[in-house]
Amino acid sequence: MSAEDDAPGDRQERLNEALGSLSAPFIRRPIGTSLLALGLFALGAVCYSLLGVAALPNMEFPAIFVSASQPGADAGTMAATVASPLERHLGQIAGLDTMNSRSSEGSTAVFLIFEIGRDVDDAARDVQAAINAAAPDLPAGLTSAPNYFKLNPNNAPVLILAMSSQTQPLYELYNLADTLVAQRIRQLPGVADVELAGGATPAIRVDLDLRALYARGLSTDEVRNALAAANVTAPQGLLDNGVTTMSIAANDALRTAEEFAEAVIAIRGGVPVRLKDVAHVRQGEEDRYQAAYFNERRAILLLVRKRPDANVVATVDAVKALVPELSSWLPAGTQLIPFQDRTPTIRASVAEVQLTLMISLTLVVLTMLLFLRRLAPTLIAGVAVPLSLAGAFVAMYLLGFTLDTFSLMALVIAIGFVVDDAIVVIENIVRHLDRGLPPLQATLVGAREIGFTVVSITASLIAVFIPLLFAGGFLGRIFQEFALTLAAAVAISAVVALTVTPSLCARFLRAQATQAPDSALGRRIEAFHAGMLGVYRRALDASLRRPWRMALLPLLLLGLSIWLASQVQKGFFPQEDTGQLQGTVRAGPGTSFEATALGLQSIVAILRRDPAVESIGSRVGGGRGFGGGSAQLYINLKPLGEGREDSTFAVMHRLARATRGLAGFDVRLRPVQDLGGGG
Repeated sequence: MSAEDDAPGDRQERLNEALGSLSAPFIRRPIGTSLLALGLFALGAVCYSLLGVAALPNMEFPAIFVSASQPGADAGTMAATVASPLERHLGQIAGLDTMNSRSSEGSTAVFLIFEIGRDVDDAARDVQAAINAAAPDLPAGLTSAPNYFKLNPNNAPVLILAMSSQTQPLYELYNLADTLVAQRIRQLPGVADVELAGGATPAIRVDLDLRALYARGLSTDEVRNALAAANVTAPQGLLDNGVTTMSIAANDALRTAEEFAEAVIAIRGGVPVRLKDVAHVRQGEEDRYQAAYFNERRAILLLVRKRPDANVVATVDAVKALVPELSSWLPAGTQLIPFQDRTPTIRASVAEVQLTLMISLTLVVLTMLLFLRRLAPTLIAGVAVPLSLAGAFVAMYLLGFTLDTFSLMALVIAIGFVVDDAIVVIENIVRHLDRGLPPLQATLVGAREIGFTVVSITASLIAVFIPLLFAGGFLGRIFQEFALTLAAAVAISAVVALTVTPSLCARFLRAQATQAPDSALGRRIEAFHAGMLGVYRRALDASLRRPWRMALLPLLLLGLSIWLASQVQKGFFPQEDTGQLQGTVRAGPGTSFEATALGLQSIVAILRRDPAVESIGSRVGGGRGFGGGSAQLYINLKPLGEGREDSTFAVMHRLARATRGLAGFDVRLRPVQDLGGGG
């Protein structure tokens, strides 16, 4: 091979020849190419309908939450006997970045954050092994072994429902929510879990009268053993008369408070001692140290979470559509009300981006029509946009992406990029048409000459986003979906420019004789183009006469950009006005559950006085790491212009001022955001 063959120009020529040979079959078979394009568009439309809708990309961060509970233990006991042993064993896991714990009455929560890049499933296995290793050091009074949850930014409740009743006791209300409502909602597609707050499993509560107990010579252990022996459910056996056999259906299990009260726990002096003689027996809850409210009324809150790959809008719509059916199953006087919905801002974002896509497409087509001034080339270039977006939808579906803020933003930006390749190809083909070549030959020659240029343009655009694919940390995870979606759209646009675009050019483009425009609009556009060309010519001449000054201009622009960047306000993520607030109420050390619940009701009453507040859900105790000394608030504001004139942030500051200074309670409010800040 000679040196001339290795010249850059020859190598580029060979690449053009290779790419031109790839385009030639599509140019010669316009019908088949058109069918392939229609197939890509149809496949993209199907994939678009199957994509999930979410506020953020589905991200699994190496963060795990461990919880343990021991009813009756105070915060100090939980910290010393539960949190400390767990921390000793969990702290030995490799790759652990930070660990902190919080203990309150009856519960302990340990938060583990691992180094970015650590596989969360591997970390979960290590956490489970550490929990098993810590089991001998944990107290025997734990109701169950500590469990763990993987943390996901998209795992916040997408819908909260409040279930309250004027006729049913709280334990029966919880039983209905647990066995009927929550179970039916969990069966819906897209629903991952339904967490219940504000109640517990129904149970029989026995309050012993120690004086009566000791007067009969009984101990608490004897009462416990007698109740356990009287409440054993076991097979009763069979009856057989030699001809037929049947099972005995008698059931000796105790179910109601009245049955427990009549249970014989001992015999003293030949007289049976019943439980009601030494105790007060009543129907109640297994854990009475948790409560929830909807406005000022006791309620059961149902927090609905979606699956990571589910469409949040479809999931919430399915739950809301089921509410009338569920309400018809409930007793009279019982209400089921959805009161905090996370989807309005997501719906608005998706609708706005879809509208933006259409506006962008229209502007791109009109801009091309303004400068090309020919309908056929404009329409051929415009075809590249829907085909590129369709290809991007296919790639998003295969990669497991969702329609969220970042992927939709990538699609909007891509519209300006995907037409570049098609325009370059069309202009080169038109150049040969104007020189007198037949359409087919002009297309074959033009596509062969411009193939390498199209590939280089596409490669340079994709290279800009490669650093985002390898970026680490939280922002790297978020922007990976953005970068891949945009790169997929740009790559598909190059394929379309080398196949569909020249095929359409060979079929529909014709040479156009150069002549002055006939219409007044045409003459104005021509004058506008001539004026722009004159401005560019003068600017180019001035630049060529002063090369050193022009060489310094980029440095000046770089310095100006750095200065402007230092002056611009900075933040982690744009704040959203969602019309929803969440809050945490912290009680002082030693505050009882009852006092915390009373304080929470007072705080809710203060917040409800604000005219912008529509409804409030609240919970105290129970849940994942929420003990008796802390409570949660879920605040819904009225829509803007419909009873609320101020922004969510202004209302939040106003509510914070109203609750400031409450003796023994610290109220912290924050706006509900799709992406919050802080670690």
